[in-house]
Amino acid sequence: MVNYKSVIAVPLLLAITAGYTQQVDLLKSGVENWNKWRMENTTIIPRLDSADLKGADLRGADLVDAILERADLRGANLVDAIFVRANFGGATLKGTDLSGANLKGADLEGADLRGANLELADLRGANLGEVDLKGADLRGADLAGADLEGGNFERADLREADLQRTDLEGNNLEGANLTGANLAGATLEGANIMGTDLSKVTSFYKAQLDPGILSEIKTNWPEKLAMVWDAKKASLVIDTTLLVQIKKPDWHGWIEEGDQGQ
Repeated sequence: MVNYKSVIAVPLLLAITAGYTQQVDLLKSGVENWNKWRMENTTIIPRLDSADLKGADLRGADLVDAILERADLRGANLVDAIFVRANFGGATLKGTDLSGANLKGADLEGADLRGANLELADLRGANLGEVDLKGADLRGADLAGADLEGGNFERADLREADLQRTDLEGNNLEGANLTGANLAGATLEGANIMGTDLSKVTSFYKAQLDPGILSEIKTNWPEKLAMVWDAKKASLVIDTTLLVQIKKPDWHGWIEEGDQGQ
């Protein structure tokens, strides 16, 4: 009679010695086995680079610090998975479900995330340089402080996304849905925003914008340039003093950080 415990113990023992194939097989054997191994082997950095994980069910998997460069995760279920500081450089994540995943500080440079579901994902401080997010769902995602330089957000759903202090310089945001998005302090110079409705953005406070776009916002929605965070109220509010300054004919934007033009 096969002992169930011994069946589980074998892949765990093999993976402890950090063999690449064993680690991939262990992950595929189930999240419960994988997470148990991670808890028992906290000093081992998972090596899953170039792994074929297409369609894998990795819901809730502990992949903190994992190396997933060039891995194929197309169609995988990664709901609520933990990818803190994980390296996804060049990985294929097309159509994956990463809703609610913790990707804080992860390196996703050059990854293919077309059509991926990143709703409510934590991407704070993540490296998303040159990432293809065409048609991705980023509703409610926290991207504060993320590096988004050179990314493709064409037709991406960014409703209610936190894009504070993000670098979107030169990015493709054509047709993106920015309803309720917070772009305070973001850099948008040179970005392609053709077909993007800027009237529904929550805040452009201290955002770096092309002169023409800044003028359009100032003329039509000046309150969006004066929408600041009120810690006491724990919400965004209009700074009325700043709004008066913004409405002046000679106001052309912020001279430098912390200094408003008069």
